[in-house]
Amino acid sequence: MNNLAKFYLSAGDRAPPCIGITTKGTVYSFEEQAGRAVVLILARTLGAPSLLPLLNAFSAKAEELAGREIDLVALTGEDVEKVLEFNAQHPGKATLVGALNDYLERNNLKNKLPNVLAGSPNDFFDQIGFDGAAPEVLILDRNLRVAGRIDGNDADALLSATLKIVSALPNDPPCDVCTPAPVLILPNLLDRDLCRELVELHESGRTSESPAFALDAEGQMHHKLDYGLKKRRDFLLDHDHPMHVRISDILARRCIPEIKRAFQADVSHTDRINIACYPGDGGHFRRHRDNRPEIVAYRKFALSINLTVSAEGYEGGYLRLPEFNAHHYRCPPGAGVIFSVALLHEITPVLRGNRYVLVTHLHDDDGEIKWRQMRETLAKMDLVR
Repeated sequence: MNNLAKFYLSAGDRAPPCIGITTKGTVYSFEEQAGRAVVLILARTLGAPSLLPLLNAFSAKAEELAGREIDLVALTGEDVEKVLEFNAQHPGKATLVGALNDYLERNNLKNKLPNVLAGSPNDFFDQIGFDGAAPEVLILDRNLRVAGRIDGNDADALLSATLKIVSALPNDPPCDVCTPAPVLILPNLLDRDLCRELVELHESGRTSESPAFALDAEGQMHHKLDYGLKKRRDFLLDHDHPMHVRISDILARRCIPEIKRAFQADVSHTDRINIACYPGDGGHFRRHRDNRPEIVAYRKFALSINLTVSAEGYEGGYLRLPEFNAHHYRCPPGAGVIFSVALLHEITPVLRGNRYVLVTHLHDDDGEIKWRQMRETLAKMDLVR
């Protein structure tokens, strides 16, 4: 067993490592899978009653999945010898992957490759909370993040639900990119029910107009409403609010490792968590950087998650990073965009509907010390929000 914590893997989470062996004798690993989405049929044993109907149903759609650049893999905890026998009796379109344990022992490789077993299928099943009572379907996007997880004994229902999920996977057509902005976009950070819950908190809670920091004639800092700069209503989650704890846990699990992978930066703490609303009568935030003024220079990355799931939606309210291009960044519900706080950015005016968004900043351990010092300074000035 490796040192990754056990948890129930669900949409938005990154899949832990997994490695096995195919019926062709080749090694299958998530490291090799990265870059292509995959539909994984999970089965502890090949004797599960619903496994064969499930494999047959999905094999019939293998070409359709391949046309969308999605692989079909059946992952089992059985030894590869049993997998070979099963494949001979029940050939299908899925790539069957078995456990490496006995294979390594027979080929005297166990001592030479001690780390391989840490990602074996059974170890993977243990880590993600798969008990194996019945097969499950796990859909991973091209970044090996979970797009969906489905259980049940009805093969046709599982197939239908899977096809619905894969049809919604992000799939931008190839294009020439000349001046991209260094941003990270992560789908499925929050599910739609949680998005709605956060919007309801904003709508039913005590909100306030969002001010900006300003200096008065004597050089003293204070809050000032400036609709020329920003028009937004905020609902700040206190650190002792149950929702703050819940959101912080999700962000730590789903964002911090991705920031490390994409930017090779270590962050460990969130700033205040704000459920914000840019109203449909021109809500906006003019060009700015999130590490200014100096009192907030501890910030490292900005995170913005789209919460608007209502059918009517909104128009306008685009995130733009004008130092790089004029592209409009608009994430689907529950998805978030992460970028350095040093980048100039803006929210264009909302033309219709309300744009709800969860916004926060992330920083490292040193930044946490400065964050606490900043809170103490603002408290003395009666500016804590």
